[in-house]
Amino acid sequence: MDQNADDQRETKRPRIYNNKQRGKAVNKQPIEDTTNTSITKQAILSSFKSYRDTLDAHYDQRERVIKCSRDITALSKKIVFTLLRITQDGQTQVFDEAERKHKQVVELFVKISSDLRGTDAYKYNGQATHGIQEYIEALGLWTFLKDNRLITREQVLERLTPEGAQEPLVNVTESDYVLGICDLPGEVNRFCINSIGKGDREAVKRCVAFLRVMKEGVALLLCSGKIKDLDKKFEVLDSSLSKTEAAYYSMSIREGEMSAMDVDAPPPPSSGNQAVAAAE
Repeated sequence: MDQNADDQRETKRPRIYNNKQRGKAVNKQPIEDTTNTSITKQAILSSFKSYRDTLDAHYDQRERVIKCSRDITALSKKIVFTLLRITQDGQTQVFDEAERKHKQVVELFVKISSDLRGTDAYKYNGQATHGIQEYIEALGLWTFLKDNRLITREQVLERLTPEGAQEPLVNVTESDYVLGICDLPGEVNRFCINSIGKGDREAVKRCVAFLRVMKEGVALLLCSGKIKDLDKKFEVLDSSLSKTEAAYYSMSIREGEMSAMDVDAPPPPSSGNQAVAAAE
């Protein structure tokens, strides 16, 4: 009997109770509230649609500013090319043609003005600054040829203010103005070379004096370190001044040598054809 009882205990398997038998509640997955889920999904989709519309409006506005800035740059370059013909054509003709092109540039600024209002003027300044700088360069050359002085930021804003308006069409920051006039020495150097071809010593001397004073002023601004890329512009300015000075020195030495030999200076290259015709 004892051995059979031991065998029964060895072969007896443990009884397995489930949760219901132990009196415990069965774990069930919570029932999903389809109403709240639908509302949450719609809110998320609505938010992303709003983000999409905001980004689309931003990119459209940015592209409009870029396109107008390119057009302003192109027209401003045409004004510069027109002004550089002053050594060939009369001042009246050149300035009248430059004024007609300037009106076209102003029309582009009118077109872009609505996209550069308030904080957008700073938000999209990176896209508009190249056109504004090129425009300042054209106005700077115009003022130099006409009045022999450097244009001021206030004068630029005045040219951009329509008649009867209280504010300019676009905001011109101090960085835009400084970087714009720093592009001017290259055009002054071209005018200097053209003047040498015409034998206009006074115009060449005026270019050298103008660039020297301008270099001193920009050097002071460079020390502040507040304007980005001004160091690169200063290198170009210094190079343009060196070229202008070298051209002026060569012209002076040439005239001195001719004067020492009591010989009239040869005609400038632009009038070479007239000299050949006279010799024949």
